[in-house]
Parts: sequence; structure tokens; C-alpha cells
Amino acid sequence: MIIKKQHALALERLLADEEAQKPYTPLEEVDQPTFVELELAGLARFSTPVRLVPTYLGRELTMVLRELIEQGPEPRSDDEGGDYAVLEARGLAAPADWSAGWRWLGSEVIAMLEAAERVGRVGPDAVEALMERGLALRVRDRESKKEYYDLSDAGRRVLEIYRAAEPGLEIGSELAAAIRKLPLGPAPASELPTPSHDEHRLEAMRLIAYSLPNSDVFAFTGLGQAVKKALETGGWGEGDVLTSDILWALADYVDSGEATEAGLATLQALGYVGPAGELLPAGEWALEALRLWQDGARAEVWSFAIEAEEAEVLQTIAEQWRKAEETNPEERPTFAVLRRAMIDRKVAEYKALLEKYGRKLNEMPQKFRLIAERFAGAKDLARWYDENFDLREALASLESFELIETGEDDKGKEVFYLTGWGEEVLDDQQQNRRDVSATAVKAITMTRRSFSAPGHGWWNEARQQGLVGSAEPTSSGLFYAQLAEHVQRQPHLSKYELQVFHAIPARGLSESEVYAALEKKLDPERIRWALEKLEARHLIDRLPDGNVVETKAGELLDRALAGVPEGFGNPVNPIIFRLIEALRAVGNLYVKEKRVRILPRNVKEALEYSGLPKDVFDNALEAARAAGFVGRSSVNEAGLLLLEAAAAMNPGEEVSGLVELE
Repeated sequence: MIIKKQHALALERLLADEEAQKPYTPLEEVDQPTFVELELAGLARFSTPVRLVPTYLGRELTMVLRELIEQGPEPRSDDEGGDYAVLEARGLAAPADWSAGWRWLGSEVIAMLEAAERVGRVGPDAVEALMERGLALRVRDRESKKEYYDLSDAGRRVLEIYRAAEPGLEIGSELAAAIRKLPLGPAPASELPTPSHDEHRLEAMRLIAYSLPNSDVFAFTGLGQAVKKALETGGWGEGDVLTSDILWALADYVDSGEATEAGLATLQALGYVGPAGELLPAGEWALEALRLWQDGARAEVWSFAIEAEEAEVLQTIAEQWRKAEETNPEERPTFAVLRRAMIDRKVAEYKALLEKYGRKLNEMPQKFRLIAERFAGAKDLARWYDENFDLREALASLESFELIETGEDDKGKEVFYLTGWGEEVLDDQQQNRRDVSATAVKAITMTRRSFSAPGHGWWNEARQQGLVGSAEPTSSGLFYAQLAEHVQRQPHLSKYELQVFHAIPARGLSESEVYAALEKKLDPERIRWALEKLEARHLIDRLPDGNVVETKAGELLDRALAGVPEGFGNPVNPIIFRLIEALRAVGNLYVKEKRVRILPRNVKEALEYSGLPKDVFDNALEAARAAGFVGRSSVNEAGLLLLEAAAAMNPGEEVSGLVELE
């Protein structure tokens, strides 16, 4: 949905003619490209091939525009009635006075409205844009006396209209040729070389979306990606090559195996069906486009994050297994062996850094400087390592993302194995060792929603981390996006993540408020990485307008942690989760009591089910009891909530990306 000057003027003309009881507006009275864009957005229609009328939603949107224009663009206040006082509200200037390129509505504005509705207030990055469009208000809560920005009535009505609208899908040969040439995105909007009418049609059909707040980055949406893939190997010929009618005809043919001779010939000529009547790759993508056009793309966005230090642990685990197999079985990666190897690795790394920078430690990257200063004065290097690096925490984090698995060797000792995903991450990181942030990965996965593009800052991060090239995801970016959508997450919270998690209420707040609330407790880098990991675990969702909100999984985990004693170290980690999961599997659920009872003889069965060494299992059982997840002979309601949160941390259905790593 896009409304610029020409669209607003056309809508007003259509409604004015209807109110004047004219049966229709002649085609020659409205710029045809503008009308086509309104028609594709579901706001106008042909009553006959030359007679134009607004749709019901077109009328509603025009009424919203009229009310805002009547209010005028000057700020005003209204201190009467309601739970809050309106301190500032704005309307709009008449469309004739809008600049030609100004967008009253567009995908970036819709994203701002949706984010504000979800959190209950407008995020800091959307305030100015929504205020100048008359879609937000500055208010003061009468009870708390706090000021904030909320959606105006006009903003809420626009969002309702957008959701009720049914955009069209109509692509002719010329537009198809343009789509084939366009980059997939996310990419700078300057990479769109098509005429503005083509861009507007693509946005009206919700095939592309722009970043907020300034539309400087674009990307093909989930539907757009499917359409583009279909047109890369099909959609040939003149005239219409991909429309809703063509897609339905294809679906009917695939479902029934029957088609008229002319209908089958058309599908074959377009490249959706082969000479023998078989479905071609372009046809498969066309059917995916039909599914997305009908059902909509996914509602949730999945992400992933890993620190370079954690990738180093992955490499050390792999090296120790290699040594164990080739030279000495005692080198297999137990915790003690890994700790010794990591101490040697970090000592060598910081010795090299000191030699490189010498007395100019102030020129060293801040991330390493303080640790290097401590290294320079360290007398006990093992103690220096333990005070500056947390190996146990790194292992837990890696396991929570299915990159490693805790198991036992033939002697019953705790050892760590790389999973298939872990090996693939290690391969990528060996080519380019770096941090990969959740927001950078989200710059790719967010495009798979129905009408979303990443924030400009997220796109910049993705480029810096090598996940996005000049105009499309790199192979590394596609890999991490694929990982985000397929890895099985397990609950885990470090002590820093727990502090940040507790600072975020279910209804949400802005990122800047999170930093302000914790500035006396944690340094900014700790807060930043806690946010990255919480989002990668799908416990929070950072919205492109600068707000942060808990997900369903986050709300469930909040409830699970409600009874955990204050100051408890690590109440949630993959080992405790595996323990509770095993106890649940061998116990009996009592629904009314909201607990699972475990007979003493079943505990041994749970140990086998968990795959954990006995000492690790016993320690986890003790910790789970202390945290209140497990009683003497039962899994309590908090433990069941933890399992429910874990399920919500992962897709409940197949969410394979539309652009997979090939």
C-alpha cells in the first residue's frame, strides 16, 4: 500500500464524484498508472472497463485523509477526557501542497504502525515520521504522569484498512522483465533502476518493502521472493505472465491433473508446466507465491547470534577430537582439557597483541584493551583466563543453539561433541572469524515476512559482518538465515542475559530505556550482547522503530522464572532443560495439579533418556530443585512452563526460507 500526492488526489476525486452521485469517474480524469496502483492495493476498481469507483476501503482511507486535512498540519493539544491528556497532535496539509516524492503511506509507515500497536506506544525511530503524518499523538498518562507517543485514531484506522485490504497480483511481461533484473535485497533503494510506476506497483502488490524511517533500503518480501524465483525460470511470453487467475489455473491443474487443451498450452508456454505435463521449478515457485498471496507470509522472525570467542571454542573442540583420534585418547574434549587448551590459546593471542601494540595499548580495540592490561600484569595465567573468560558459559550458549552437545565418553566422562550445525558454523568462521549479531541475521530473515524490510542500522551490521553484499545476501548470510530458521533452540540465560531479560516488561520499552535502566549494573557491551542472544533465542523481539518487546516464549519463560530465588546463578541452561525434558518423558502428567510425578525407579530411566553423564545429571537435578522447577518426586508447574517456553522458542512448523542456500 502506497499513498503519495497523486494517489491522495485521485482518491479524493473518486469519492467526490461518488458523493456528487455521479455513477463513476471517467478513466481519462484519473492518471492511469496512479489508478492501477490504487487498484492493485485494493483501494479502487473498475465498475466497467472505463468507469472508476473507490472500493469500500478506498472510501474509508479517503475519509481518514479528509479528517486529517480538516485538522491542518499545525500542532494542537486536547486535555479533555480519557486516560491520558493529548499534549500534541497534528493533521495534514492538503494533498495539493504535498511535495511530489513525499510518502504519506508506504511499507515503512505500515511497519511503524504495526510496531507501535504491538508495544502500545510509538518507538523513538518512528515518532517524527508518524507525527508529521497525523498518525501519532504525544500524550501524558493521567495516573503515572508519564509522557509518551501513542497511535492516533487515524493511525489505528489506517492499520485496520491495510489489514483488511486484499492486494491484487498482476504482472505483465514488461514488469516481469524488470523484476528479473532487480537485486533480491536488502539493498539501497538507489539499486531500484525501474521507473517509479513499476516500484509503486510492486509495493502496492506487497512484493517489495522499504526500511524505516526513510525508505533508504528495500527488499523483496516473502511473497516477492517467491514471485521473483518463479519469474527467473518461467513467466515467458507477452501480456500477463503471472496473475492470480494464472496461479489458480496452475493450482487446479496440479490438484486434478486435468486442464483444457488451451489452458495446458498456456501454462506450458509460460514455463510453469513441462512438455509432458510435469510441474517445472518455476511452477513450484508460482504455487508457493499463490500460497503466500492467500495465506500470508510468516508472522514471526527468527534469528541467530554467535560471538567470535564462542567460534573459537568450537574450533578447540574440533581440534581436541582430532588429537584424541590421531595421537592421544586423553586429549578428548572434557571440560578440563578444553580449559587447558583455551588458556594456551588465549595466552598466545594476548601475548601477540601486546607485542603488536607495545606501549600503545590505548590504540587497541576497546574489546581487548582491558583484558590485555590485566594480562600484562598477570602472575597466574590460569586465574587471569578464568576471570576474563567463562568457558562453561560459552559451552552452554553453544549447546543452546544446537551447535554442540554434552555427552559422555566410554569412561563415563563429560565430553562435548560438535553437531552438524556446529561443524558448518566452524567452516564459515574459519574463513572469516567474527561476531555475528542477531540484528544482522534478522536483516535477511525479516524480509521473509509479508511486508517488511530491515532497519537501516541492521542492514549496515549485516554488510559489516559479511552477511549482505552490495545488493543481496552472501552465501554466508544465507547460511546464517537458514540456521536461524532450522536450529532447535534450548532455554539458556547467562547471568547478564537474565538481568537484561528481567529489565524488559512483557509490554515492552525502547532499547535506550533498557540501557538506561541497567547503566549502573552492566557495561553497554554486556547489554548489547545480552540483547543479541535474547533475540537469537526468540525471547525478545527488537522492532525496527527502536522498541523491544517479549515474545510468547519470553512471556512463558518469565512465568517459569517467577519463583526462582533472587541472585540464583544460572537458573536456565540446556543441561537443566534436558534433565526436565527427560523427567517429563518418563513421568505421569497430572493436569489438575499442573505437575509431572516421577516414581523413584523412573529416575534411572530419565538418566538414560537424557544422554548425560551421571554426575552431570545429578548436579542438574540439584540445581533444578533449587530453582523450583523440580520437586522431590515431580516436575513442578515452573518446570512445565520451561518446557512450554522451549517449544515456543522454535518454529512450530516448517519455515524454510524462500531463498535457501543452494
